Amino acid sequence: MDRDEEPNLLFRPELSSMAALLLLVLFMLLGSAIGQGLAFLLGKSMGLSLTGVIQDFGRDSAPAERNFLRATNLLSHLFTFTVPALLLAFLLHRRRWASYLRISRAPSLNVFTAGIFFLLGVFVLSQFAYWLNRQLPLPGWASEMESSAGRLIEGLLVMDSPWEMAFTVLVIAVLPAVGEELAFRGILQQELERGSGKPVAAIWIGAFIFSVFHLQFAGLLPRFLLGAGLGYLFYWTRSLWVPVAAHFVVNGMQVAGQYYRRQSLPETSLQEVNWPAIAVAVLLVAGLSSYLYRQHKKNV
Repeated sequence: MDRDEEPNLLFRPELSSMAALLLLVLFMLLGSAIGQGLAFLLGKSMGLSLTGVIQDFGRDSAPAERNFLRATNLLSHLFTFTVPALLLAFLLHRRRWASYLRISRAPSLNVFTAGIFFLLGVFVLSQFAYWLNRQLPLPGWASEMESSAGRLIEGLLVMDSPWEMAFTVLVIAVLPAVGEELAFRGILQQELERGSGKPVAAIWIGAFIFSVFHLQFAGLLPRFLLGAGLGYLFYWTRSLWVPVAAHFVVNGMQVAGQYYRRQSLPETSLQEVNWPAIAVAVLLVAGLSSYLYRQHKKNV
């Protein structure tokens, strides 16, 4: 048996999986409140109101407002995902917290590369899922939420300097890749698997929760698909570093595209399905799935 399978045998926390997940939710709620409080204090120090900035925020907003919202997002991600996940892992497993979260070792470069290209293929397929999602009618309140979220994202991706680009990469690519993977794959998926004994069910349930948590109805299906892809990467490699790296690359490429080429986001520019790209993505995902699954079976 691979040493990375040991946590399932060595870690016998007193808390049940359900209790651990409820504790994670509690920590995330408390962390979110702390992040919002710190953002409020930051706004006060800058003479800005978070509510007022969000209400009028868009592509034409001032750099100070853009960076204030980036800092707000930084605090939100840090205290909603990263800190609660690390705190819970330490409380449950003490000195073995890193092994529990599957960050104590990294797989081979080949596995890393395969994982990144696998998720890039899933990302292309997720754009087809987004097109399908758009065919579903949304109620007025949901459409308003989507419009507001889209406006915020477009404003955050306005970058007039390398410093702004680096800050945006940190907020949109680095922190979500680390924090969300710690919470949703490192803890949620593992505890679902531990509680049910069904790893595939844990992957898809975790992906659904991951998608719903973002509260973007037009992106429910594509984010569900991406969450499943990240879940399979975690299960196949038994290393959190692979989904973290793949998550970072997918988000980071979109930020880089905005900065260097002013490319429209796929979600805002998609008018019709690119069937050749979908066909290539299917072949890529199928081939790399087979490779990663074989690597997984070797280590079981």
